[in-house]
Amino acid sequence: MSAEVVSTFFSNEAGNSDKVERFHDLSDDFLNLTDELNLSLEQFELPAAVKCVYNPTIYARNTFEMYVRKYCKTKKRIMYFGMNPGPFGMSQTGVPFGEISSVRDWLGIEGPVGKPPIEVKTRPVNGFNCTRTEVSGKRFWGLFKDICKTPENFFETSFVYNYLNQQWMKSNGCNVTPSDLRVAEVEALYNICDPVFVKVLQLYEVEKIVAIGNFCATRARKALDKYPINKSIEIIYLPHPSPRTVNNNEWDKKAIEHLKKFDLLKYYIKDESDPT
Repeated sequence: MSAEVVSTFFSNEAGNSDKVERFHDLSDDFLNLTDELNLSLEQFELPAAVKCVYNPTIYARNTFEMYVRKYCKTKKRIMYFGMNPGPFGMSQTGVPFGEISSVRDWLGIEGPVGKPPIEVKTRPVNGFNCTRTEVSGKRFWGLFKDICKTPENFFETSFVYNYLNQQWMKSNGCNVTPSDLRVAEVEALYNICDPVFVKVLQLYEVEKIVAIGNFCATRARKALDKYPINKSIEIIYLPHPSPRTVNNNEWDKKAIEHLKKFDLLKYYIKDESDPT
């Protein structure tokens, strides 16, 4: 059974022909890199376990662009590096770690989200009408809401980038991530995603990568080894906020300890108060 790859990349759904001319900034370059990645992914032969693919940077383009244009238009010292969209987060909202209430009520992003051409019945895309909560996104953005108070305080120095734009599923809707598969099954994926990841680092002149989870820490190291750039970038590990991660109770406290250890809190706290 071949995988059903969800793609409306070449559709006019977003009304591209009617766009008003605007000043070019880094967000335009970032969106171009996203499109470059999407085009290359069309040629990737999916692992046998993957039966359906959702790409929210395509069908949720409206709100994905809102995130990019609102928060990713200037150079950033720090990249928070995630793996791929979650079923009740970015796959619904188009925003990385995009738990609905966090995106709508804190990031101030809300809008229409299209339907992928093919849906798995157990994983419908309902956009901001989705009633499920993504724990990872709630924990991630909840942490920075507590620390930063305002989104602008976070995005002054930082942004969030996903290695892969796609959510992968089995035919029953069960999630499949690149970390679940053998290297031989995803080596071609790395050859597509690694160079784009490095281009994003160069575009934003990133100095620190906060790799969320073991997969991203490994991928960041290997990508920079394979595609070296003319600057030193620090790679910092942060435990993944997913409830699937073993011994992941009190993730927010563990995350703050990591941020303290690597002297990152200074970028977000504007006074002497301690978020703990």
